Amino acid sequence: MFGGGDGTMNLQELLLLEKHLEYWISHIRSAKMEIMLQEIQSLRNTEGVLKNANKYLLEKIEENNNSVLDANFATVETNYSYPLTMPSEIFEF
Repeated sequence: MFGGGDGTMNLQELLLLEKHLEYWISHIRSAKMEIMLQEIQSLRNTEGVLKNANKYLLEKIEENNNSVLDANFATVETNYSYPLTMPSEIFEF
């Protein structure tokens, strides 16, 4: 049954071995399915946490964008290929 002996088994022994193997395969598949379901649930929980973190960060970005838009900025000419913006209060005396 476990690889020992001369390798000759009668029909009863082979049927018993087959029954035992089917039983253990069933248990192995059940254990595998349980582990996979636990992993899926863990991934769903992680997804929820990440979605909430992403939502929070997007709200913070939106708050920052709104505060930048509300600020009074002046454009300063430079030699750079992009404009330099600075709060116009700097130029008030």
